[in-house]
Amino acid sequence: MNGTANTFKRYSLTRDIGQRGFTLVELITVMLLIGILSAVAISRFADTNVYRQALFTQQLQAYLRLTQQLAMARQSGDASGVEAARFSLQQTAAQQWQVTISSGGSSQSHLLKADSQLFIDQQALTLGTDLQLSFASNGDLIAKNLPKSSQITHSIALQIGTQSICIAPTGYSYEGHCI
Repeated sequence: MNGTANTFKRYSLTRDIGQRGFTLVELITVMLLIGILSAVAISRFADTNVYRQALFTQQLQAYLRLTQQLAMARQSGDASGVEAARFSLQQTAAQQWQVTISSGGSSQSHLLKADSQLFIDQQALTLGTDLQLSFASNGDLIAKNLPKSSQITHSIALQIGTQSICIAPTGYSYEGHCI
């Protein structure tokens, strides 16, 4: 019994001392895994168009909410049909959009970049066409001008590529499809 234990001990010592480095199978397996992970990561980050659409959508939503907040900051006695703030969106070049927010005689313009087509209630906003949304001093959306000037009776859907924004008649905007 003692001889068998010594033989096993001797074998394990020589095996540990003799094994240095990695086998070819281990190296190929690790290289294969690194290759698969890098291919997935590169394909995920190579197409930045999705991120640009999301950024453009978030910027539009922020400007819509700012317009509503400016309108509500201009509280007046009659809030039902009087315009307190206006949101305007116009495509000025192939990948350039201009947002103008007007309130109380002053206006701010901001340029945004996006290479996506924008649809308002399934109608394309083409180059030079101006979308205007009017907000009352209670924050309600009271009018839009696309395709023609009209009172708001239902939610407005903005579709930007695969992203979407819904603007309720109460002026509240959220990402996602209108329900």
